[in-house]
Amino acid sequence: MNHRLSMTLLGLGLAAAIVPHAVAPKALSSAPVSSGRISAISDGDTVRVASSDGTDLGRIRLLGINAPELGHDGQSGQCWAAQARDTLSRIVPVGSTVQLVADPTQADRDVYGRPLRYLVQDGLDVQEALLRQGAAHPFWPAGDGTRAPLYDLSLTDAQQAQRGLWSACPKGAP
Repeated sequence: MNHRLSMTLLGLGLAAAIVPHAVAPKALSSAPVSSGRISAISDGDTVRVASSDGTDLGRIRLLGINAPELGHDGQSGQCWAAQARDTLSRIVPVGSTVQLVADPTQADRDVYGRPLRYLVQDGLDVQEALLRQGAAHPFWPAGDGTRAPLYDLSLTDAQQAQRGLWSACPKGAP
C-alpha cells in the first residue's frame, strides 16, 4: 500500500473514532429491518418495543453490547448498572420510534428467546452511542458482528477518555 493511501486510511480511521456515528443507509441492506416504539427500558441492553399498531413485539436484546446487570432476586446489581439503564433511557426515551435491524452474521435470538437487534433512532446507532459513553462493553454471541470494528473504536474512545463505567468501576468491569 502506498504512503498516501495509508495516510488517508489512517485519517479516516481517526475521524471515525472522534465523530459520533450514524448508521449508513446501506450498512446492512440485506438485513431484516422492522420498526416500532420503545415501550419500556428493562436495563442497559434490553428494551421492550411495540409496533406502530400497538402490538407488543416483546423484549429486544441490543445486539453487539453487554451492559452491567441490575440486581435481581435480592442480588445486588453490578457496578454502573443503573447508570447504563439511565443512559439508554436518555438516548431512546419511552415513546421513541426506532428501527430494529438484524445482523445476518449473528443468531436471531439470544439464549432467553429475545430477538437480537441493532437499535437505530433517527440514523443514530444506539449501541455505538452506549459504548462511546462508557455504558457497555462489546459482546458478540456468535463471533464478531458486522459492526464490531465500529464498536471496538467506540470502546477504545470511552476507555481512553475514562467515560462511564471506565472511570467508576474497578478495571471497567461490572
